[in-house]
Amino acid sequence: MFDGLIAGAAHIAVPTNLLFLFFGTALGIVFGAIPGLTATMGLALLVPFTFTMEPTTGLLMLAGIYVGAMYGDAIPAILINTPGTPAAIATTFDGYPLSQKGMAQHALVAAAFASCFGSIIGNIVLAGAAEPLAEMSLKFGPAEYFWLGIFGLTIISVLSSGNLLKGFITAGIGLLLSSVGMATLSGEVRLTFGFPGLQGGIGLAGALIGFFCLPEILSNVIGKRRETFSGEQVQPTMRVLTETIVALIKKPVLMIRSSVIGLVVGIAPGAGGNIASMVSYSEATRWEPNKEEFGKGTIRGVAASEAANSAMAPGSLIPLLTLGIPGSPPAAVILGALMLHGMQPGNDLFAVYSDVTYAFIVGLMVASIAVLILGTAGSFIYARIINVPSRTLAPVILVMTVLGSYAIRNNLLDVWVMLVFGIIGLILIKLKYQPAPLVLGIILGPYIENGLVQSMMIGGASGSVIGYMTLRPISLFLIGLCILSALWPVVTAWKRSKNSDDTKLASHSDHDIGLNSDLIMGIAALAVAVVVIISTTGLSRYGSVFVFSCAGVLGLLGLIALLKGFFKPEKIVFFESTLERNRILTGLLLLAVFLVLIPIAGFLAASLLFYVLMTMSLHDGRRDTKFLVYRFVQAALVVGVLYLLFYHGLQVPLPGGIWNS
Repeated sequence: MFDGLIAGAAHIAVPTNLLFLFFGTALGIVFGAIPGLTATMGLALLVPFTFTMEPTTGLLMLAGIYVGAMYGDAIPAILINTPGTPAAIATTFDGYPLSQKGMAQHALVAAAFASCFGSIIGNIVLAGAAEPLAEMSLKFGPAEYFWLGIFGLTIISVLSSGNLLKGFITAGIGLLLSSVGMATLSGEVRLTFGFPGLQGGIGLAGALIGFFCLPEILSNVIGKRRETFSGEQVQPTMRVLTETIVALIKKPVLMIRSSVIGLVVGIAPGAGGNIASMVSYSEATRWEPNKEEFGKGTIRGVAASEAANSAMAPGSLIPLLTLGIPGSPPAAVILGALMLHGMQPGNDLFAVYSDVTYAFIVGLMVASIAVLILGTAGSFIYARIINVPSRTLAPVILVMTVLGSYAIRNNLLDVWVMLVFGIIGLILIKLKYQPAPLVLGIILGPYIENGLVQSMMIGGASGSVIGYMTLRPISLFLIGLCILSALWPVVTAWKRSKNSDDTKLASHSDHDIGLNSDLIMGIAALAVAVVVIISTTGLSRYGSVFVFSCAGVLGLLGLIALLKGFFKPEKIVFFESTLERNRILTGLLLLAVFLVLIPIAGFLAASLLFYVLMTMSLHDGRRDTKFLVYRFVQAALVVGVLYLLFYHGLQVPLPGGIWNS
């Protein structure tokens, strides 16, 4: 092993290889930072460019892209509450609140350092223990994936701000949304309601943008006219950089625990960084001191998510390099690149092509250091982005949300879904229901359903479904974790109540008048459950078991919410003023018109018109000729750059309008 690592380091020392490695890392950061683009897309687009390169050079560039994207997705998550990829969802929980406090640089530096740390830990294990760990990954079967998904759902106790009922209702809706489209195993089409474009399921990029980004822009920028995305002006300094890194170095247990969680989840084929970061964040919230700071803005929350996210990447390569089983979608693309260069995963990689293989592993480590350099240096630039007035930045972000939602599957229906989810996300937030558990349900739903249905098939053939799902060693361990994680909030709540005063004053709602949020959500949950059950009545056993189970639980939770709404109502004021309501409705109308015009006038013309109209609507002052000319020039520059990037650079077939069809 050591000889191989030394030979690999010699390859890295070649200036051309080192240059392409850093170039790939920078590209990966860009792909991760643009919502809708992912490491998988970046790798897939650039694999053809490696055909003419030496295998070592091409693989090093791909290694840089993979590692860079694992950090890049944290940038929009921290700055504008929009995960660049699904793996950065947990980063928003503390990253964005830090940004709102004027501490965006703290969060960005924490993300860069944690990404570097987690990636290095993962790569050390990849270099030294790949083969035995790969054998362990083969022991994960359908039952283990089912319980891993259920364990993920217990994170709701962290995401639901102390109200488990709210968290489970929104997660139940998310699980049902995950079942939209064609069932993986039975092949039946479910819950598409006549839209063929939904047969492939709901685009995760559109869901992330809709639930996390749009509500923030609609409520605070368009509705309340907040001047900047940050609550305070950000002033990046070297002192922040050193203080943040030193603070994380003093938390070795947090960093190592998060990295190990990401590594283990990465080894299990198909789990992905979204589960790794969620589980890591949950465990950090559970075991770290001062846990009440989590969710309100702490670098420990950012570090927990990003260390696990980045450690997952080398973890996913362990089964790939040793067994040819990719542990994640980006790893599957790297598998294709290896085979195109004539390198078959398995023993030959470490025997025949050991110099190239170890150069790739060392390249992953060097790319981790490149992320630290580019991330910390870039924090001085990235952090200042949110100092830009929101009325200038918001139109750019809105156009990018449309592009990001469309680019994954080149489907305008995904953009409409994003808009609908944005409206739902806004309503949920106004009703004091957090959308994060809903997105968690969308992500975990396929793992839970596939694990359940496959376990039913295998267990039924072996004589006992329950025995197959509960008596395997890894399943027993995961069941124990599920029970511990589910009971933890109950125990902590009991301890809190025991330490509090026995005498409590009767509390009253802050508002004597307003909307009853639990009553509204209870009715909505019951309605969704009934519609789902009626719409899927004719499905087979395997196609309906997951959907019916989720709908039944959601209906029960809806009834509980109704009772709570009747006996212990929580009243909320939906809009603070008529002016705020009218502004939000105007913003939604402009977005809807934009989406209608795209297939008619083409993306370029529709974006220019939308950009100008949106900037005008956000400007409450005088709109003279000089203002209009300035806004039009700004729109032309921004839209032109985005058009060149997506249409010509990334080869995304943007609509050209009816005259170009």
